[in-house]
Amino acid sequence: MSHSGGITGRGRGELAAVTASGKRFVTLADVSSALDIDPDAAAKRLSRWAKEGWVRRVRRGLYIGVPVEASNPAAWSEDAVVVGTVIWAPCYFTGWTAASHWALTEQVFRTTVLKTTQRVRSSHVRLLDHDYLLTHTVDNALSFGLTSEWHSEHRVRFADPARTVVDVLDEPRLAGGIRHAADITATFLEEYAPELLVDYGDTLGNRAVFKRLGYILEALDIDAPQLVTACLERVSQGISPLDPDGPDGGRRIMRWGLRVNATITPQEPS
Repeated sequence: MSHSGGITGRGRGELAAVTASGKRFVTLADVSSALDIDPDAAAKRLSRWAKEGWVRRVRRGLYIGVPVEASNPAAWSEDAVVVGTVIWAPCYFTGWTAASHWALTEQVFRTTVLKTTQRVRSSHVRLLDHDYLLTHTVDNALSFGLTSEWHSEHRVRFADPARTVVDVLDEPRLAGGIRHAADITATFLEEYAPELLVDYGDTLGNRAVFKRLGYILEALDIDAPQLVTACLERVSQGISPLDPDGPDGGRRIMRWGLRVNATITPQEPS
């Protein structure tokens, strides 16, 4: 249904009143306040506008206006990082999403990865045709290693390159597994100085990050002796899995306090 034929002149005026301040995402409260109507009437307005293709439902009680120029309103969607920021702020994007943003990986993933201080009821969520992988984090984790950019008038935060590496070593599943985390790490070390990895790893406080990092450096024959030494100095007692989501079993490498349940090898030259 085309925009021009799908809504009356009065309806267009009401929608314009709701979005008069440039608001893209609108709630029942926004409609109720702008039109001075009760919540039930506001819900009916939004439902009708959605059917007519002027707004799309993001989740219960939250809608987004569809641009007039959209050729297929029913299939139009806002940028995944903008939607994620609106829904789960305070949050930041990390894992393979940040790795792609910084060109640390050539792998293509359709799912957007973010960490939020909000309560996470499900780690896998689909909204507005976007798939998300969510993990909970604490407020202090948003105090280092992040950069901000503006997307569609929304301030979006990404893990910087070093924070991206530390995050995927902390939770390899955010990179699609430890092998991809190792590739991201190797690419980072080709372009950036390694000192921040130690600083961020210390701030994060998970010693398994250094176990995995040190093992990856040696497994991939990366010449970084000072970084290896820094990792060895931070190896904690106990055995950690190389990939927490990998299979049970695997040989133990006491030097790194790891149970090696995945294979990491240098890539052949292309």
